[in-house]
Amino acid sequence: MKKKFLSLLMAIIMVLSVSISVYADETSSPATRGEIVKTLLTAADAYHPGIKKEDVIQGSSNGNLRDNEPAKKIEALVMLSRAFGELPKPVGNNLRIGTFGVEFTDVPVWAKKDIDKLVKAGVLTGKPDGTLGAKDTITIAEFQTIIARIWMLEGSHLNDDFFEAINKDWLNHSTIPAGELMGGIFSELQKQNNDNIEKIINELAGKKFEKGTKEQKITDFYATALDTKNRNKQGIEPIQKYVQAIDEAKTLDELVQADLTLEKELGLSSLFNFTIMNDAKNSSKNALYYTGLAISLDKNSFVTEDPTAKKAYLQYMTKILVLSGEEESTAKALAENVYDMEKTLAAVSLEPHEQGDVNKYYNPYAIGQFDDLFKTVNMKQVLKSMAIDSVDQVIVFDVKLAQKSAELFTEANLNVLKAYAKMQLLMATGSLLSDEFRDASNEFAATFYGVTGEKTDQENAVAMTTNAMGGYLEQMFAEKHFSQNAKKDVEQMVDELIATYEERIKSLDWMSETTKTKAIKKLDTMIVKIGYPDKWDTTLDQVAIKTYDEGGSLFSNTFTITKAYIDSSKAKLGKPVDRTEWGISVYTVNAFYNPFNNEITFPAGILQAPFYDINAKPEENYGAIGMVIGHEISHAFDNNGSAYDENGNANNWWTEQDFKKFKEKNEELIAFYNGIEIIPGVLNDGQLTLSENVADLGGMAASLQIVSKMSNPDYKAYFDRNAEIWKSTTTKEVAAFLSKNDVHSANKIRVNRTIVNFPQFYETYGIKPGDGMYVAPEGRVSLW
Repeated sequence: MKKKFLSLLMAIIMVLSVSISVYADETSSPATRGEIVKTLLTAADAYHPGIKKEDVIQGSSNGNLRDNEPAKKIEALVMLSRAFGELPKPVGNNLRIGTFGVEFTDVPVWAKKDIDKLVKAGVLTGKPDGTLGAKDTITIAEFQTIIARIWMLEGSHLNDDFFEAINKDWLNHSTIPAGELMGGIFSELQKQNNDNIEKIINELAGKKFEKGTKEQKITDFYATALDTKNRNKQGIEPIQKYVQAIDEAKTLDELVQADLTLEKELGLSSLFNFTIMNDAKNSSKNALYYTGLAISLDKNSFVTEDPTAKKAYLQYMTKILVLSGEEESTAKALAENVYDMEKTLAAVSLEPHEQGDVNKYYNPYAIGQFDDLFKTVNMKQVLKSMAIDSVDQVIVFDVKLAQKSAELFTEANLNVLKAYAKMQLLMATGSLLSDEFRDASNEFAATFYGVTGEKTDQENAVAMTTNAMGGYLEQMFAEKHFSQNAKKDVEQMVDELIATYEERIKSLDWMSETTKTKAIKKLDTMIVKIGYPDKWDTTLDQVAIKTYDEGGSLFSNTFTITKAYIDSSKAKLGKPVDRTEWGISVYTVNAFYNPFNNEITFPAGILQAPFYDINAKPEENYGAIGMVIGHEISHAFDNNGSAYDENGNANNWWTEQDFKKFKEKNEELIAFYNGIEIIPGVLNDGQLTLSENVADLGGMAASLQIVSKMSNPDYKAYFDRNAEIWKSTTTKEVAAFLSKNDVHSANKIRVNRTIVNFPQFYETYGIKPGDGMYVAPEGRVSLW
């Protein structure tokens, strides 16, 4: 079964701000030279004290400043350079995300010195044809976007860029660990947790334990994960018979049977992706979902035919197909065919922001209807072979994707389906085979995500052991690294935040009493999970782990475990949901809301400094874990979670008028968070990130209200800590990828664009009109 689908529906916790006009609706009216000067005198004052108009603008020889003439872009940029004077040398995060090494072909001699300075600062982007657009006009909104880049580079004035100023030292010295996509507090705390897990593993490694004990299984799995010699010696042998069965398939039915054999023996299917979880409309019962043929790149990369993504993916597929035994010329052709097939699937698939919408993903098909969808495959036989035929319906997650998937199952498409099935198998197992497969994966990550360096064999072995043996290691981690005092303290914070949320709902002026009663009932019945589960999963007890000397391998051990969990999931199909189960590991640095169970979960992994510190000021804890707790509660009432009732069933509990107002407020949030620059040329998507922005705004509102009731509240401690927990850095490639696929706004936007809606922020830091962080009261947004 695939876990990806569940992750799409579980809301995960995790605002580039400048002057109000930076976030105002863009206008197509060209800015005049006078408007450019006026903007700069305000924007640069904190960085160039005493700046005067004559420092910025020079007119004609007769002294005419031509204030009312539209400013050319080159003129505006030269004035910008003069206004800010010498700029800091980009380092750390600014060096990582800036645009450098560009040479514009249309810069006049008189402007070259100033433009060169801005280029070295990494704040200029040009056109595809290599020009700057020197003679073009420029709007105030466009100009302020460039000003915001300079504020970020400076990072010295929190009134203009709060996130950057609070985290400047960290950002300037930030690094991304080898083989990682990003660096930041989440990554640092996860590394701390991983180091603690590694200590647990190393304390056991090398010792002898009785067969079948937790300790024996952990140490022997770890030994196989470390044994690169035997893994490389095996090469592709662990999957050779499955590859051969795919290659030898002469008909579509033979290919289907080869896939079903693979699923029966390993729990892995390349062609039929199902998952088992709560029925969204009867959440107390486990249901069967069909997710369609998988695509291995994101939808946007396929739809736009992003050249970098396409090249990286084709090279990756070609390399691993060659490693599987194909001639290079054949491998290239097969890779092209697979790419084209996946592109057709991506074109019809749901948009990322639609995947959590129950009205889009909940499409129940009776078994007969589902079978009829596939004209050339006996899906009843497929379900029976996979031992998931005990239900009377299949819920289709993405109807158009399912229809397109079914259309592709034809004899005419046999060769491309074989190539696709082989690719899916190789990608799913490559990390467990010889180093050449890992090398191919690392090369893809370097090109597609801009990842530098690679993880060591030791790091990979620890990561694999941590994932595979989590059922045991989580218990050991919780015993060593999470106290009962912390658990009780966080429980009290949760209780207080839920009570505060109830107060806030009662005081809403846009919601009727009828709907308020239903919302409060949902709050009152919310399940809270903190630290670790009350009972531990026992699936690993059924698994035998063997070393290479005993005939085992990293591959066999991994899929023995995988198969055990899949069989356990299948056994739950059609049966009552156990709401005491946890869907995440205890050492995860994250928190979650599950709409099906109406539950919030805070693992021990995140309940550590700086998110939670039992010795910290209360305001600091509420600015960190308090805001996170409020965030998760808010997911029960975001644009997706609001569709579920107190029992986790998709059931409309809103009055028509209230829901209309709710949607109107959502539209305000979409606009408020939309179009803000993340890095040069990459913008935040307010529609994609709506659910998380609702949660951020609600989480801050509730936690800040608690702080406001304290005696002499230290708001600075609250806001500073909130900015600190979101500090992060990533590559340009990852930032661009996330902007199209991640339902969270970029971390900087999560901070800067959320705090500006609360009067305490303005009062604490003296934010005033003209400051980059200022938003006029009538422009601020609220929901819960």
